[in-house]
Amino acid sequence: MFDAQPWLITAAPVPAVDHRWRSPLPFDPVFLEAPDHWPTAAPVENAASALSPLGLMGETPTRPAASIYDPPEGPDDAPASPGLDLVLVIDTSPSMTAWYPAANAITACLRDLPHFHSVQVIEMRNRRPASSDDLFHPTDRQTLQAERFSPDRSKITLVLTDGVGAAWKRCLLWPDLYQWATSHTVAILHVLPHHHWSLSGIPAQPMQLRAVHEWCPNGQLETAPTEHDSTAQAGAADAQDQSVVIPVLEIRKRWLDQWTRLLLTDFLVHQQALTVTALAPPTAVVPAPARAQDDAPNASQLIAEFHTTAPEHAFSLAILLAVAPLNRFVMQLIATELAPAATTRDLSAVLTSGLLVSLEPSIGVANDYGKITFDFLPEVRQNLLAIGESSQTRRAIALLDTYLGAYAPALQGISERMRQPTVQALPAINEHTAPYLEIEHSLLTALSGETTAHRSVAATLRARLDST
Repeated sequence: MFDAQPWLITAAPVPAVDHRWRSPLPFDPVFLEAPDHWPTAAPVENAASALSPLGLMGETPTRPAASIYDPPEGPDDAPASPGLDLVLVIDTSPSMTAWYPAANAITACLRDLPHFHSVQVIEMRNRRPASSDDLFHPTDRQTLQAERFSPDRSKITLVLTDGVGAAWKRCLLWPDLYQWATSHTVAILHVLPHHHWSLSGIPAQPMQLRAVHEWCPNGQLETAPTEHDSTAQAGAADAQDQSVVIPVLEIRKRWLDQWTRLLLTDFLVHQQALTVTALAPPTAVVPAPARAQDDAPNASQLIAEFHTTAPEHAFSLAILLAVAPLNRFVMQLIATELAPAATTRDLSAVLTSGLLVSLEPSIGVANDYGKITFDFLPEVRQNLLAIGESSQTRRAIALLDTYLGAYAPALQGISERMRQPTVQALPAINEHTAPYLEIEHSLLTALSGETTAHRSVAATLRARLDST
């Protein structure tokens, strides 16, 4: 069952929609996809299943929307004019890179729904924003702030996120959400299951909501108290002129069914929702006392803490990832081939584990598939490799040689160098190869218990790296 397990989307919807029904839309992926010859994960569930309730939104006087795949009615099969414009905002915080394949599939599915006149995708720059002004390009802000694009069409804004980045932790997006929600319909699509939302920066609460009319802006939603309401929540619900509520949805059919019912009927509907105000909370936060330098956790402590709290399969995946130069393509390659039981949520857990840092700018080669965008904190890689089994380490090395050697020349032949290490076989050290040779040194060290050659070559490589 789709609702019984963490969702994972890896494919566009089928069957394809007849594009005679609407204006042509681009179907290029939002984010670069892995090379065609790389293995990809098998889909757990098609995105069309989860997003199908949105197909009921396009009801127009000339064409009632019963199904997203129903053909247009009428004696001459004349297409109905779609009545909705959709803006999809995709969070691009470092942890969201694990969800880029899902974001591509969600975008393809939304573009394939015949009831949207347009689907515009905007990336939220949520890596190291200093303020809310840094989150969007000025031209994107104009699109986001528009009440609607045509007097004949309603507008919907959906925000796809895991709620982990700085914009959520520091409430930088609150003023934007407030402005959008006072003029049109807004909702947040949360990639994590509801029981993990407490780990994110989106403090959603259960509410009873009612729309005063179809497609009403969030600012016009009526709220009713629930048995879970606290006094503070009830007070916030009464101050409708100072706050608005934003429904927060899991990407599951039953959650989107409920939201669709809210928008198309006058029923009270149970929703998880975020309350935002026109002003972001004060950004000046009194920091917690910093650890003394000698009390800072070392690599072993960080790994032990992650092992204790990590989801199932996430810790095993972290050990496998210690073999490789990391970017999102390599992470997904290793997860697919060597950890098929791991979900996208497990990869997301590794990215938010505190074991990794995001490298900006990236290092290594210039191409997207071979460059290094994430790295482990000092000594973490070596400690993880020491925990792993040498057989699994060698399998991961073989993947790098097979699939990544063409994009990172320093990795070509690494499988043979690990089997029979010699100083003569080491690649020359320069600014492009050094990051990969640092990882090769860690691998030689991890395998140094097998032969004296591994220890000898590791020592020579270390000396060469230190001298450059």
